[in-house]
Amino acid sequence: MPRTSPRAIAEPIVTGNTKAAVKAAGGGSSDLWTVPPQSIRFDPRDNVRPLDPARVRHVADLIKANGYDRKKPLGCFVRKVEGDDLIFVYEGQHRYHGALLAIKEGTKIDRLPIVIDEAKSVTRANLIYAGITNNDSDKLTPLQLAEKVVELLALGEENTTICKRLNITEQTIRDVLLLVNAPAGLHKLVRDKVVSSTLAIEEIRAHGTEKAMERLTTAASNAKASGKAKVTKKTLAKQVAAKKITEPHAKQLLQALQAVLHDSVFGKLSPQTIASVHAALTPHVGLLDLPKRRVRERPARDIK
Repeated sequence: MPRTSPRAIAEPIVTGNTKAAVKAAGGGSSDLWTVPPQSIRFDPRDNVRPLDPARVRHVADLIKANGYDRKKPLGCFVRKVEGDDLIFVYEGQHRYHGALLAIKEGTKIDRLPIVIDEAKSVTRANLIYAGITNNDSDKLTPLQLAEKVVELLALGEENTTICKRLNITEQTIRDVLLLVNAPAGLHKLVRDKVVSSTLAIEEIRAHGTEKAMERLTTAASNAKASGKAKVTKKTLAKQVAAKKITEPHAKQLLQALQAVLHDSVFGKLSPQTIASVHAALTPHVGLLDLPKRRVRERPARDIK
């Protein structure tokens, strides 16, 4: 099945001069740098979480009602692009896009407060670590974490370093890597919140990726048919239990097999089939019904 391949690693960041960038952007400084919103750039690769339009809409409405909260500056760094020093946001992307949307809809915001990281601290790995830890109050999903762990490993980060900087265990890394290597269809179930990441990981660990995909896809279809939006551990367990052969079903199967044995053309079946029937029935011979003797009908005599 198709799998979700990790995104290609972006090119290394070439850092620029902070003062030159702020001056070029028309910004000023008090306790924080403040720059016009239109002068701040955005690259989704610099942010660990995908942009959520619904969240942007919510933040924009709050800004329109209350103004932009200057106590919440954006986290930025300076990237040199074709010789120009440009400011890029990597923390607070929803606040940034919310502000742009509010401006578009009539709210006046001359400048946004920003904090710019020192150039020497700006690396792709550090942006990922900061993005994950700064989102701790609204944690990344295991699948989102998995994608970033894969990227960190590709950047040469050691497991021990990742564990220390993110305060996670080796088991967490193993679990999220199980998930990220699962089929793309399973990723979609997780992203659509039909299946929780935790349940998906448990199923993969217990049954392997392909079987887990099969079980969860079937469970999702059954849940949808019954008007439910999510697959839970409880509903999955019920589905598995429903697939087990009950005692009445077992009796029906035994009787069907016995009928095959007593059929008049049984001896014409292939030797392998005959052997399989005997092998299946022999351990249960005590449960079989005795074949009924066929009574030959005597021809009626003429009455004289």
